Amino acid sequence: MNRSKSSIELIVSKTAHLAAVAMSTRSTDETWGSITRALHWISAVVMLGLLTHGWWMTHLAAREYRLWNYGIHGLIAVYFALLLALRIAWRLGESTPRQPAESAAWERMAAHTAHGGLYLLMIAMVVTGYLMWSSLPNRFDPARAANFDYSLFGFFKLPGVHVVANREASKYWEALHEFLSQLMELLVVIHIAAALWHQFFKRDAVLRRMTSGRT
Repeated sequence: MNRSKSSIELIVSKTAHLAAVAMSTRSTDETWGSITRALHWISAVVMLGLLTHGWWMTHLAAREYRLWNYGIHGLIAVYFALLLALRIAWRLGESTPRQPAESAAWERMAAHTAHGGLYLLMIAMVVTGYLMWSSLPNRFDPARAANFDYSLFGFFKLPGVHVVANREASKYWEALHEFLSQLMELLVVIHIAAALWHQFFKRDAVLRRMTSGRT
């Protein structure tokens, strides 16, 4: 009877500890907080969706639906920009968990470089996408402008920096935006591969810290 009671108490204690770790909002030197984890995974899903949709709409979408897809892609990207700003603002006030003690110097440097690169690419893609939209001729065409007239939460109209269409500028920003998206795809693959390497080959807590918060 005492052994059963002790087992139950141990299970309850461990469950409570895991729940406390999972729900801790702030990051520590050991693991990521729940808000950072949530922002990471929401951003990842939206970014992967934008990358996939961006490739699909420029390569496979039927021409008669392409304009609508461009409009939807841009609208989602606007809200992603807000999410990115929130994520960066939150991240600046957070601790960064230490790298595993057994990590080599080059692994630590690679991790910092990759994370910095992901943030820089996300910012650059938002900026180039915005400038492409701002100069887009369709935005100034009365018959098509409705697809590119973005209002945040239904009341704040997104302003552009161009007051007239500029096809050359729009093409330039589009080409740069597409190039950056290809770099992002490459870096995402490397990022995922590194996470799986830590999980299945090094068998450390790097991936768990960003999923459940466990160490």
